[in-house]
Amino acid sequence: MFGFSKNKRKIMLRFILWYLFLGVVFNFVVDISTEYAKSKGVKVPDQSNWNWSTRIMSAFIWPIGLIFYLKGYINERYKTKK
Repeated sequence: MFGFSKNKRKIMLRFILWYLFLGVVFNFVVDISTEYAKSKGVKVPDQSNWNWSTRIMSAFIWPIGLIFYLKGYINERYKTKK
């Protein structure tokens, strides 16, 4: 199939499954973080409430979301008070 050996197909399938699994974990962390922030009284924008289509899309492009999430976290955590 597609010129790949059986062993390479197994490796590719395993890679794809891990990638999607990490995307689901990323969505879980974002949802938990958002709910935690709301419970602590942090004002959370309405755009941060994700629907299912947003969650599915972010499961595929989670590395980009992770970069923005970490950048925002670091900026908020370590910003200097002026």
